[in-house]
Amino acid sequence: MHRLILLFSLLILLAAIVLRKVNADRALRKARVKKMGMSAGDLARRMLDSLQHDKVKIEVTTRATRVWAGADVIGKKWLRIPTQVAGNLSAHAHGQAALRVGLYLLSLHDPKAMGRRRWALRFGQVFPIFTAMVVVFGIFVRLPMGWAMAIMMTSLALAACAQILTVYVERQASELACVVIERKRILPRLSDEEAVIASTRAWSWYGILPGILSRLT
Repeated sequence: MHRLILLFSLLILLAAIVLRKVNADRALRKARVKKMGMSAGDLARRMLDSLQHDKVKIEVTTRATRVWAGADVIGKKWLRIPTQVAGNLSAHAHGQAALRVGLYLLSLHDPKAMGRRRWALRFGQVFPIFTAMVVVFGIFVRLPMGWAMAIMMTSLALAACAQILTVYVERQASELACVVIERKRILPRLSDEEAVIASTRAWSWYGILPGILSRLT
């Protein structure tokens, strides 16, 4: 039985990894080499100002939050961008900043969806770690190794399912950001605009993997 559970869990995790590799990783690698004429922080500021959200504060933080972490990234009248992103000129960084603007805008219109995504991301961070602690304890009390592996992989698969089922929230946020970039002509050159839009859409897929697995891939 544990082998069937392990196989099913591995298939789910493989699907999540493939989705991120195809939709995010390749595009983000390409975006690293494309340079813009402004910083990612300036892009976010222009996007907000173009929508009359000039009172929204952009907080630059030293915390390396690569993946959206809910309340740690956006809030009422503020959003956070990591220091290494805010001052970066690459399309890679611009896409991340633009997505966070999109998340802020979406939070104004659909806070319930944002709440579901926030829960899924926190679940993906905490549940596998908690399960790993329980499994380690179980091994000490003679839990069979086969079942230990099955339980651990199942926790990762459940976390991945939660993030797969709610990734549409970040997809919607990325489309909002892309609409702003296109309609408000935030970037002067079409090639820059296309690069940032591609990066923004790629970032919306990045958070599809649970925290532990995301760091390993």
